[in-house]
Amino acid sequence: MQPTDSEQKISSWALLWSFSPAERQALPRLLTKRDRVFLFLLVITLIVSLGYGIYSLADRYSVPVPAEGGTLREGIIGIPRFLNPLLASSDADRDVTALVYTGLLRNNGKGELVPSLADRYDISEDGLVYTFYLKDNIAWSDGTPLTSDDILFTVSLVKDPNYRSVLRPNWEGIITEKQDDKTVRFRLAKPYAPFLENLTMGILPKHIWRDVLANEFSLSEKNLRPVGAGPYQVAEFEQNPTGRIISYTLEPNPQYVPNPPYIKTLQLLFFTSAAELESAYQNKLTDTASIPGIASVSDENMPVLSLPLPRIFGVFFNQNSTKVLADDAIREALSYATDRERLLTSVLQNQGITASSPLPSQSAASVPFDMSTSSTMLADAGWEDANGDGIREKEIDKTVTPLSFTISTSDAPDLVATARLLQDMWREAGADVQISVFEIGDFEQDILRPRKYEAVLFGEVFGFDPDPFAFWHSSQRNDPGLNIALYTNPRADALLEQARTQTNRETRIGTYTEFETLVNEEHPAVFLYSPYYHYKTAANVYGYTITQIVNPSDRFGSVHEWYMKTKKQWVK
Repeated sequence: MQPTDSEQKISSWALLWSFSPAERQALPRLLTKRDRVFLFLLVITLIVSLGYGIYSLADRYSVPVPAEGGTLREGIIGIPRFLNPLLASSDADRDVTALVYTGLLRNNGKGELVPSLADRYDISEDGLVYTFYLKDNIAWSDGTPLTSDDILFTVSLVKDPNYRSVLRPNWEGIITEKQDDKTVRFRLAKPYAPFLENLTMGILPKHIWRDVLANEFSLSEKNLRPVGAGPYQVAEFEQNPTGRIISYTLEPNPQYVPNPPYIKTLQLLFFTSAAELESAYQNKLTDTASIPGIASVSDENMPVLSLPLPRIFGVFFNQNSTKVLADDAIREALSYATDRERLLTSVLQNQGITASSPLPSQSAASVPFDMSTSSTMLADAGWEDANGDGIREKEIDKTVTPLSFTISTSDAPDLVATARLLQDMWREAGADVQISVFEIGDFEQDILRPRKYEAVLFGEVFGFDPDPFAFWHSSQRNDPGLNIALYTNPRADALLEQARTQTNRETRIGTYTEFETLVNEEHPAVFLYSPYYHYKTAANVYGYTITQIVNPSDRFGSVHEWYMKTKKQWVK
């Protein structure tokens, strides 16, 4: 039987491989046009099949993993002044500092303190000795090894009053000892419940800062070009013609442990107001936006994280500045004349909670809005509107004194809006309230630090384990202390000192409840609200694990895990 055409072709192709190279080279001239087309299609089919097989195999036995690359533009409200963990006092300062520096521990963005420079630590049974062991082969971004000498150096500067660190109150009475180059021991005179949070403080490199004198510390150029051991290092920064910093460009620190960040370039863009940042974000000039306390957070296209912060905003009275505010009846009456729910709705669009206590625990009873009670209190204390102008007066030391004072605050839109609403509310109660608004840098330097105000609208920032010592202990009345109400009460001091030593949480809560009651009885401030923090994330950035933070800068606690690019990796 004669073979079919197809059988003849298969037999012919089989014979092809028995030919010599010279014979195969001459073969195309012997093939018909139909044979050459068939050969071409066969080769293409083999190549496609091989490629698909490799792709299918790779897809089946590999997974996408983070890869290096990408640029992320982060929008931030505020202007950085002190890129130094010992001096950082604004959110803008803390944001950059958190990226360039790191501590023995860090907040991972999930409400947990985890090792950073430290490999591990031990705590003695009596809670008085903390021993930290540094990781192997850690170094500064310039390649210099990081040792326990850097830890001791940093703590010595914090404790020295000449360096005016805002962190100094948390380190009083703590002795730091070097065991070896990788081991540091902290000895406490008495138990201090929130001590572990101290160890999130960024560490300074001794070889960079050791020759800087105390009076040069805050003015040093090294605050603009920091060298740290954090996930990123400074590549460059840009200033406008007036010298104001408008951006920082950061690149991964190759020395960072456990691994340098995946995102290749992190550009921080600074804006003077929320409106300016919102405009930049909507016009896609930034990829993300950090907006603490701002209500305009709705965005259909970009995800928004809204997280509670342990912050309390209020009006703090300087009772030494005017006889009006020295009158307890006025301070208490103003609290009753404050419609906190209206502030929450109008200013924060319900993005927060009301506050009536010096602690974010909210254990104290809420102060109701009651204008009638406010008016009765003022009248009983002798404050009357005798001339019918709407402002109450009282004769003090034979001088008719109007119920008038000034609230000073920064130019943050939510604070300005709050001040104006308070002005209206308290005017209804018979108080003539003026408002002075300052740029945040000037506000901190010229108003807060020298205590040059009658009343100040501001916020207090607490830690994981709220410790109000720095805000209310009498030793913190002067700068760099944060007792901006200039509050003094020996019993309150004793309670604050006692609470720090109580490691049992329930016992400590009981002490703080007594402290709250004491403060609320003396009305050194009118507490208003605790706003949420809003972070507009980028849709093309992955690896976010932000669920619980204390400061907005805590969002960077795991920034080395964020990524924009991926690559395939074989499954083992």
